[in-house]
Amino acid sequence: MPHAPIPAPSILAGLKQALKPHAPFAAMGEGDLNRVVRASHLKYFAPGEMVLAPAPDRPAHCYVIRQGTIRGERPGGTGAASALWELSAGEMFPLGALLARRGVTSVYRATQDSFCLAFPAVVFDALIGTSAVFQDFCTRRLAHLLDLSRTQLQAEYAAALTEQRGLATQLGDVLRQAPIVCRPETPLGDALRTMEERRIGSMPVVDADAKPVGIFTRQDLIGRVVLPQRPLAAPIRDVMSAPAITLPIDATAGDAALVMAQRGIRHVVVRDDSGKVAGVVSERDLFSLQRLSVRELASAIRRAADLPALVQCAADIRALSHSLVAQGVAAGQLTRMISSLNDHLAVQILELTAPKHDFSGLALCWLGMGSEGRGEQTIATDQDNGLIFVTNDEGLAPEAVRERLLPFARAVNEAMDRCGYPLCKGGVMAMNPRWCASLDEWKAAFADWIERGDPDSLLAANIFFDFRALWGERRLADALRADITKRAQANSRFLKQMSDNALKNRPPLNWRGELQAAEGDSGVEGIDLKMSGSVPFVDAARIFALATGITATNTVERLAQAAAKRGIPAPEVPVWCDAFEYVQLLRLREQHRRVATGPRDGEDANPNVVPLAMLPDLDRRILKEAMRQIRKVQQRLELDYPG
Repeated sequence: MPHAPIPAPSILAGLKQALKPHAPFAAMGEGDLNRVVRASHLKYFAPGEMVLAPAPDRPAHCYVIRQGTIRGERPGGTGAASALWELSAGEMFPLGALLARRGVTSVYRATQDSFCLAFPAVVFDALIGTSAVFQDFCTRRLAHLLDLSRTQLQAEYAAALTEQRGLATQLGDVLRQAPIVCRPETPLGDALRTMEERRIGSMPVVDADAKPVGIFTRQDLIGRVVLPQRPLAAPIRDVMSAPAITLPIDATAGDAALVMAQRGIRHVVVRDDSGKVAGVVSERDLFSLQRLSVRELASAIRRAADLPALVQCAADIRALSHSLVAQGVAAGQLTRMISSLNDHLAVQILELTAPKHDFSGLALCWLGMGSEGRGEQTIATDQDNGLIFVTNDEGLAPEAVRERLLPFARAVNEAMDRCGYPLCKGGVMAMNPRWCASLDEWKAAFADWIERGDPDSLLAANIFFDFRALWGERRLADALRADITKRAQANSRFLKQMSDNALKNRPPLNWRGELQAAEGDSGVEGIDLKMSGSVPFVDAARIFALATGITATNTVERLAQAAAKRGIPAPEVPVWCDAFEYVQLLRLREQHRRVATGPRDGEDANPNVVPLAMLPDLDRRILKEAMRQIRKVQQRLELDYPG
């Protein structure tokens, strides 16, 4: 078969420019990018024209949309009613079929005048083998987009990072050990052996004067050594990054953070006054400075002797949270840190308040509910808490105990309000007599919700079933959870009602699979990242946990533990978790921006509502993918609880 003619240089340049704004092409090497454009030809599809149809054989080409939109449809369906999703400029298809070497299972149809670059499947296979960036994108599409978003976020906030405590530290004080280096001619196998033995993540490569000429890191291993099957006898100069990105020893950690963000790298070589390698600073080293701040802040909370000191600690929690958002810390890690510090704060308030009250003859347990119970607090969060008690005096009525405890609960709730955690508008607080209750009363309340399953009961389930012991005798919370789990697992009707209720909250995607804004409380159209993004994952994970007896309250932990117990395919859950954590990170980012600059014109008063027009293209693309994952989670619920 004759080869297709190579396009003219001007056409090649134009094709490259068209691809470069989009992932993964923006990060691919020049040679791999040239391979794509030289093998590609431009195809036009009229509105309604079928691009691909279900077939037993693997597709012959990979397509990249240059202009227009391509819709996925159910086989045998007609028009918009059969739409599954929609792809737009810069997106590739059909990745699943090409990777699995199978035929496509959906109909791919142009919805408007569309132009696609098509390159042969053999080129797709070659790129999977030679380009780590391309391979990573195709096999971890959502995770790859999240990495890009993280890099952009770091660059956006890097200047602010230098103002944070710890990042003013000079790099010479950050270095942990003498430099471990090698020469350019060092065999790759020797360098890797040294890295493994010394447990280091990078190896600076130096010349005869000990000055840096390059660097090799563990991140380079798959793309530059394993996939190309490079022999270990090859010199390290063949796979190192050159020139090495360096900073002087008196530069600050903030300078290193800025360089890493701007260059999209994780290691910076530090040079001494003579230009020789003094060591390497990694992204993890910079993060450790912030972890030290977390420890210092937790220690400051424990040392706080009065409420004004705790009010200042609460402000410090929000400031540290901003720093960690800026550094690109994963949302799961970040919300756990915020919740952990908030736990310390709540416990210290309880410890300072308790001596002023009489608890003789009582066993108590303070519960965190909602996002605090799940360890998923953001900075825009109110209080959700309760109090369990048990008395040693069987003749003492719960009402009498409650009268003793309510002043204590009110003092704690009001102190938390002073620290910036507003009183719950719905009254879900220990100062509410209904939620300051004996263990038997709590058991009875949950039993009633499970038995009735009406809308009020389902709403209560969504709030209270995520409780976690924060202070006092944990055995009371454990006993309550054991009773709830037993009742819920025995009541399939209740689980079906919870599933039906969760499925009413569908992701904001229109019939074309595009994001669909809705009008918020202030009349402004946007996406409610909490109700439409986080809540569907949280609700599904709660149902999976109740159905399988999982005691974890954190959403990601629930999903991970439920996978094996409910037969959910292993590759699906990490993608669900990535999608959930991206929505959480976007919520945190927007909340921090509003704290710093205030709402922009045209923004809803609700800090969780984001106008689509104000989201960068990359975030819109990732958010759309996250909403598609919500559809998949909800499809799993429909499968488990049909009818």
